[in-house]
Amino acid sequence: MVEEFDIKKENELMSFIQMHYGAEVFTPGLLRTRALFRPFIERALQTKTKVTIIAGTNGKGQTAHTLGFFLQQVGQSYALWTSPHILSIRERFSFNGEDVSYEELKNEIFAAHLDLKNDPTLVISFYEFLFFVFLRLAFKRPLEHLLLEVGLGGRLDAVNHFDADLACITSISRDHQGILGNRYDLILSEKIAVSRNGKVLLTQFQINYLNEQTERYCKEHEVLWKPLPKMSGKTYFEENQAMAFALFNELLPGRSPKNREAIPEFKGRREVMTFKGNTLIFIGAHNTDGVRSMTELFKSDSCPSQFSPWPDHLLMSFSKRPADEIEVMIKTLVEHFGNKSKLHITSFDHPKAMDEIALHNVEKHINKISKGLLDFVTDWKTYLIDSQNQTILVCGSYYFVGEIQRFILTLS
Repeated sequence: MVEEFDIKKENELMSFIQMHYGAEVFTPGLLRTRALFRPFIERALQTKTKVTIIAGTNGKGQTAHTLGFFLQQVGQSYALWTSPHILSIRERFSFNGEDVSYEELKNEIFAAHLDLKNDPTLVISFYEFLFFVFLRLAFKRPLEHLLLEVGLGGRLDAVNHFDADLACITSISRDHQGILGNRYDLILSEKIAVSRNGKVLLTQFQINYLNEQTERYCKEHEVLWKPLPKMSGKTYFEENQAMAFALFNELLPGRSPKNREAIPEFKGRREVMTFKGNTLIFIGAHNTDGVRSMTELFKSDSCPSQFSPWPDHLLMSFSKRPADEIEVMIKTLVEHFGNKSKLHITSFDHPKAMDEIALHNVEKHINKISKGLLDFVTDWKTYLIDSQNQTILVCGSYYFVGEIQRFILTLS
């Protein structure tokens, strides 16, 4: 039985973690945390647990969840680490297709915190603490596969403490440029560092330059590079599923999932909810490539029938990023949906949310070009309550998707 979302329990857990480990910000430190994670690395080696690391700009989450689904279909046990969470913190702790219970997670968080207090010199971040909790939970279970989604980059991510038996890079695009750089080669160098000498690396790049750079790196570091063929005419979601299937074939050659076509929708990735007679479609398209891929989905023959195919409304908001990048994303949405759907941009309350004034400025600039096709919604909660019998596409930041879903569930 799936445990229902509980806002009170969510707030209690998040408040405790943030009080002791701060907000979720990128805090590299593999040397600083090596001793903390060494016992789990040794445990994985002792138990012959296969470690798969999934890196990339877009598509990591869907690829990781789909691979888990395939493993579950053939009876293979696995633990799946993903980040960030969209609705519930429990999403980061998935075991054989089920999120950890609130009770077990709470107990493990408190126990892990007490253990860490024994070493007052160790300083770890929000992300590192949760990964530590995840590994404690994972190795209490029978475990054949450890599936680790990279949080940001790869080279300095905590998951890179593990030597991956198998790794992949789902995509490369310009995101988190302040940390990863603004050139494809710089971004690739951060992500490809999860690969290991003598182990397989799968990639799915559409740009020849990225393939050339990957080939050079893999030859120098003796990585077994296996590029997937380009999938002409396929959607971004189908490409992620193909990557997951390729990973499955590397892990379990000669075997096949019972029903490869029955892949469920995953949190925030084409997820559909109903509210006040409205149908809400959630797609966390949060950077330029993600937005372009989302528009391609609505053009394709594989677009799900419940998507209208054109939504009546788009409701969007974004995390902090350069204003010109947000402008490119919104222009793409205006160009694709502007004559068919009503487009709304809004702000939301979150530490990583884009500033409302900055969003207003982007909206004003775009409306000079698009002749007022973009509407700024000051109060998105009232907008949702007042809407009736509409199909609404909610897109942009995953954090925004999570805020909308939390609001709906607290009123349901």
